[in-house]
Amino acid sequence: MTATGEAARLLRSAAGRASIGLLGLTALAVAYWFTYEPAPGIRVAWGDDVSLERQESVERKYLLSNRRGPHPENPRSLAYDLLDTRLSNVAAMVNDPAVVNTGDIDDEPREVRLGTPYGERWMWVAHRIPLLRYGWVRWTVIVMLAGLAISGLTGLRRRPRSARSPA
Repeated sequence: MTATGEAARLLRSAAGRASIGLLGLTALAVAYWFTYEPAPGIRVAWGDDVSLERQESVERKYLLSNRRGPHPENPRSLAYDLLDTRLSNVAAMVNDPAVVNTGDIDDEPREVRLGTPYGERWMWVAHRIPLLRYGWVRWTVIVMLAGLAISGLTGLRRRPRSARSPA
């Protein structure tokens, strides 16, 4: 049997669905438990020609969260919590034409400076994984895994006792 056929057979069985759902949920919970930490707080100064819509688009793109008020000396400089601290994400944000300046980020190697105060939000490894960084994707995965687990567990419960375990 091919790997695809084996996976399809596993998904058709109640025990397989329960196992996949429960193992997936457990893996996410363990990843969260061991990787969650406070997000660094950074400042971003926006160009004068950057519209609010463009600014919000860039905030979503680089996972700048929890926008806070302007700096007293520069009304175009706002504070954020940075949820995706991968070097590639930080470098892309620093090089984005909409961003004029970023406080708390070293020029080389384009990373958040040590000692930068924490923001108010928390981040975890999912914020640094390309698809899981989006909340709606994470919740879709969680709901699907929970659905598999529930479907499998209810399927196991409904099977006749003689089919559950050999005597």
